[in-house]
Amino acid sequence: MLLFSIFTFSSCSYKLGLPSAERGSFHLHVRNNSMAPILGPKVDRELRKKIIYNGTFTLVNQPDDADMFILVTISNYNDTSEAYRTNDSLLASGLNLGVNAQVQVRDLRDDVFKETQVRANSSVHRPDSNRLPEESSSLQALAEELASNIHLSLLNQSW
Repeated sequence: MLLFSIFTFSSCSYKLGLPSAERGSFHLHVRNNSMAPILGPKVDRELRKKIIYNGTFTLVNQPDDADMFILVTISNYNDTSEAYRTNDSLLASGLNLGVNAQVQVRDLRDDVFKETQVRANSSVHRPDSNRLPEESSSLQALAEELASNIHLSLLNQSW
């Protein structure tokens, strides 16, 4: 019996651990066409962190080293006030930020392999009635939400 199991495992390519599938390399480019100028770099940084942490895709810095390209175009940034009393616009309790992103996966010939739309919203409230919400923290929350939605969109594709 021992000889049979040794023969079986040595003749097939069985390995313990996760399967080692060949992964392609991706080049990520985030284009910001929105009215929030610092949102593009924030989304780029957060999306890179999520992709690297997950380890599903291999990111490269140079487009010449990539097998595929991920192009994210951010657009339609909007902010609306949120209030407990709808007739009180001066003392609105916070802001609701929203943004769209078009995500394209392109091959080496620049043909669109996969395209999808992603939306993100974030709410931020006033610390007190005399101050507006911090713009940097509200845009950071929006960037994290958008990067998370883009990453999930990429992971849910069957390549």
